[in-house]
Amino acid sequence: MFKSADIQRGMTVRDRDGEALGGVVAVDPRGFTIGKGRAFEKEYPVRFSDVADLDGDDVYLRRDLAHLPGAVLAEGGANEDDSALKPHRPVAYTHDLTGALVPME
Repeated sequence: MFKSADIQRGMTVRDRDGEALGGVVAVDPRGFTIGKGRAFEKEYPVRFSDVADLDGDDVYLRRDLAHLPGAVLAEGGANEDDSALKPHRPVAYTHDLTGALVPME
């Protein structure tokens, strides 16, 4: 179980599948805000009740990217060379026997 006080500015927010959504830009008593970027066109507020777990500097949400209202995946930048765009496969995570968060294989 995480403590809301452990969520700090600069932490990376990930969906339940491990997809990086952005960084924490603000924290208040109700929750925190993910900065605009690759997954969100504007700052995105998140309630503490939407957090599944913390692991180091990563905050894991209960939902995946497809089920977050307002989330969009930005297209691959200004580079027209398709060979530079690698297919992305999200990584699913689970807890090992010690309680640490580890990627599922």
